[in-house]
Amino acid sequence: MWLKNKLKEFKRNGVFNLSSGGVSEVYFDLKEAFGNPELLNCIANNLYTLVDKKPDFVAARGLGGVTLATAISLKHGINLTLVRDKQKDYGTCRLIEGYALKQNDSGIIVDDVFTVGTSLKKSIDILKPTGAQIIGCYTIVKRGEGELSVPLHYLYTLEDLI
Repeated sequence: MWLKNKLKEFKRNGVFNLSSGGVSEVYFDLKEAFGNPELLNCIANNLYTLVDKKPDFVAARGLGGVTLATAISLKHGINLTLVRDKQKDYGTCRLIEGYALKQNDSGIIVDDVFTVGTSLKKSIDILKPTGAQIIGCYTIVKRGEGELSVPLHYLYTLEDLI
C-alpha cells in the first residue's frame, strides 16, 4: 500500500505524447521516482516478487527499463543484459551488451510502463536469435492493452494509480 500511494505522487496531469505515439492526459513520471534510492529499491523488489523462478538474466532497453533492470540485478545477483535501441556503428557494433546470453538461459525483460508493448516487443525480437528463453516481461504500470509473445506481469494498472 505504501508503494502504491508513493507512486501516485508521480502522477502528472496535462497533455503528454507517449512513446507509443498516443497522447494522454495522465502521465506517471517514474524516472523521477527512480531518483530516490529507497523508492527505486522498493519498486525493484516488489516487481521481482512477481517472478516465479530465479532467471539467469534480466534484460532491458531504454532509460526506465535499464534503471529498473540494474536495480534488480544488483539486489538479486542476476546477470544484466542491456539491449540497445539500434546497433552501434563503431567499436564492437553490438546490439546486446552486458551478460552474453547462452542457448539454454532463461530470463526476464523489465520496463517501467507498458502501453502497447512496443519496447518489450523490440527487446524480445532482438534477444530471440540468441536462443535464450524469455519467460516473462515485467512492468511497474500497465497503462494499455497489447499482445506479447510471452506473459506480461505488472504491479499496477493505470486505473489502480488514478
